[in-house]
This record gives sequence, C-alpha cells and structure tokens, in this order.
Amino acid sequence: MLYRPGQGVISILKNSFGQFSPVYTSATGIGGYDLRSSADRAFAFDYDGSGKLDHLVFYRPGSGACFIMKNSAGQFSAVYAQGDQGSGIGGYDLRSSADQAFAFDYDGSGKLDHLVLYRPGTGIIYILRKDSAGNFSTVPPSGGNGIGGYDLKDPADQAFAFDYDGSGKLDHLVFYRPGHSIVYILKNSGGQFSPVYASATGIGSYDLGSSADRAFALSYDYTGHLKYLVLYRPGHGAIFILQHSGGAQQFTPIYAQGEGGSGIGGYDLGDSSDRVFAFDYDHSGKLDHLVLYRAGKAIIYMVNQEQF
Repeated sequence: MLYRPGQGVISILKNSFGQFSPVYTSATGIGGYDLRSSADRAFAFDYDGSGKLDHLVFYRPGSGACFIMKNSAGQFSAVYAQGDQGSGIGGYDLRSSADQAFAFDYDGSGKLDHLVLYRPGTGIIYILRKDSAGNFSTVPPSGGNGIGGYDLKDPADQAFAFDYDGSGKLDHLVFYRPGHSIVYILKNSGGQFSPVYASATGIGSYDLGSSADRAFALSYDYTGHLKYLVLYRPGHGAIFILQHSGGAQQFTPIYAQGEGGSGIGGYDLGDSSDRVFAFDYDHSGKLDHLVLYRAGKAIIYMVNQEQF
C-alpha cells in the first residue's frame, strides 16, 4: 500500500513475477476516509482475530479521527469510524499531533489483534483489545507513566512490535530514543511489562546517537520470524542488521555500514528523506525483503538477503 497524506491518493499494489499493478487505486481516499490531512497514518491490523492482517487502520493524530477498514471484493468499508473531532478509539482521544499507533500481539496468541497507541514526550500509552461486540477497551498497563520502566517522556521516542525470542510472535515491544542512544525491549507477563534488554549506549554496536535514526523488525533468515533488528540513519549511508545471539544483552551485527557507509543493496541511504521497511515480495508469508524509497524523488529499491 502506498498513500499520499494530504492529497487523498492511495494505491494497493500486487506483485506478479516482479511486475507491480494496482488492485485498488483512488484519488479520494478509501472507505470514507478522505486522506486529506498531511498527518494521516495507516497500518495493517488483525481486527477479527483471524490471524490475518486483512484490515487497515487509518488515523489522524491531533484530530481524534480513526477508521478501521474491511475489504470485501475490492470494496473497502469502515467497521469502526471516528471522523475529525471524533473521540479516537478505546478511550484514547488521538488529540495530539504526536500520537502514534501500531498493531501488537499482547497475549502471545500469534495474532496482531491488539492496538498500541502512545504519545511521545508525555508518558502516555494505551494498549487496546476488541471484544465480540466491536468495542475497544484498555488492557494493563495503560495510562500516563510509560511502560516497563521506559518513561516515554521524550518527544523523540519511537516504538514497534518485535519477536525477541524467535517464537514467531510479535509479542515484545521495542522502545528507542533516537539521538540519545536509549533502547528497551519489553516482555509482557500477565499484564506486567519488564525489560529483557535495556541500554543507554545503543544496541549491537549501533549507537542510536542521531536524531535521524530509525528501526524496525525483519525476517532476515527467511523463517518468517521477525527476530532481527534493522537500524538505519537516513542521509548518512548507515544501516545495521542485528541478531539476538544468546544472552539477554547480546545483539550482534550480521550486516553493518556505519556513518558515511554505502547503504545496502546498491541503495546509498544518502538522503535525509530515505525510508526503509520490511516487505513480503514473493508472497511467501514472510517479511524478508527490504523496500527502500526516497519520497519526492521517485526512487524505490527492493532488495533481499542475496543483494545485501
């Protein structure tokens, strides 16, 4: 899925033997969500606990707007909808421009059927579940004191779900603070989160010392388990792929290009607008490829391990 916040433009593309073609395209948004704000964000979600990421969440930080979309034969419609000046979702008001959200496997079920919403710089984080009636409510811990010892008090804070122990489940949370070298990995045990990794000097020899740093999970080894960490620095050519090797604090690079490096797979990561994410290029059910793109420059690469 590619979309253009603020302009209503969205396309969903299918890969057929290396040729991409649209299965859905619109210049007026999707399923009643107009995509007319530059703040708009989206991600895939397992709304009904089927084990499939077959719904889309769209949200507008600062406005209270949140839609969850279902696809029926190429037609998208909302199964949950709060428009501008709405009340957000599950008690989280989405009224701050800093708000961020993603899907998470809270209970180790193997399903990304919970939502994490957080507000960097404030300590506020909610984890939401849906009941059989379609209502969202909080699970512990939810509130304004951060989570698992991570205070969420810096506006730079970022988070995502991670398969720390190679179980095939995205049931851990990674929190990191670009420019401050701080990273935590948290485990949930009965609603109590605690760190399995905590550092103020980066991770796996990647120092996280730049405010430009970004990170996400990858299935590097084609197993489908998102147990590898990718950390990169747009505009500087730096990118590391880390594996968890044994002890709790042991992360080691299996690919490393430091400051002033050459990027990865022929993509130089030399522009501050560069972004990278994991992708299932070959329909294997595994996020084992990288997409690298340069917004506004029409540049996009897709690479796999053999091309790193």
